[in-house]
Amino acid sequence: MRKITKIEVQKNNATRFNIYVDDQFETGVSDDTLVKLNLKKGDDISSQFLEEIKQQEYQQQAIQQALNYLSYRKRSSKEIERYLSKQNFPEDVIANAIHFCKAQNLINHEDYAESLKNTMILTTDKGSEIFKQKLIEAGIEAPLIQKYVARYEEEQPFDAILKVATKLKEKKKGPSQKVQQKVHQGLLQKGYTSDNIQAVLSELDFTEDAAGIDNLLQRDLEKVYNKYIKKYEGYQLKMKTIEALARKGYQYDAIQRKLEESGILNES
Repeated sequence: MRKITKIEVQKNNATRFNIYVDDQFETGVSDDTLVKLNLKKGDDISSQFLEEIKQQEYQQQAIQQALNYLSYRKRSSKEIERYLSKQNFPEDVIANAIHFCKAQNLINHEDYAESLKNTMILTTDKGSEIFKQKLIEAGIEAPLIQKYVARYEEEQPFDAILKVATKLKEKKKGPSQKVQQKVHQGLLQKGYTSDNIQAVLSELDFTEDAAGIDNLLQRDLEKVYNKYIKKYEGYQLKMKTIEALARKGYQYDAIQRKLEESGILNES
């Protein structure tokens, strides 16, 4: 029977130990493995038990990796699973590591959802749909997602959504209908619900500045005309120009009036 002849603390890590069997270095172990398996100098050690030591140490390495990953912020079971999989740990070792973390309440999906909710409301301009997607990606259970999405919508200040919408509106130029569409689309992309978007849009003033819109229409007319004159002429050029300006949100009557004023297109 082989025998443990020496156990020494590793030079660069006081929580790890070198195990020597028959005066030959065999393996390194953590203090957790040392205590759990009650390893002592002079113990007889079979090949089977030596393999158990190595398996236990491998498991401890996975747990330590999980703990390190958790030290930065809260994680879900799925996030831990993905992380350990990338470290090439097998499924059973990963499952045991996750079980250990849950037993220590280090993985708690209620806490995870609550923390993410608070962080996103305080530090981002995103709506509840983005929050919901993040919970889905993290593998949070459906009932918890439903519960915390509802809380997100209740707790996110309306003024914060209004501020986002106002910023979007200020960046957009053009006819009021088109600006409103762009603000609506921008809010959708940020994860706000249709109900919130409609409520916010009703608070914004989309009244057009007639002189400003006229100048924009003149500018866009020149751009469109200079683009299409290279490909079309006559009536087709006129219709392509009108269609392009209409897509930008300009009213048909305003387009026709501007065409007449500009003298650019007289084709019928």
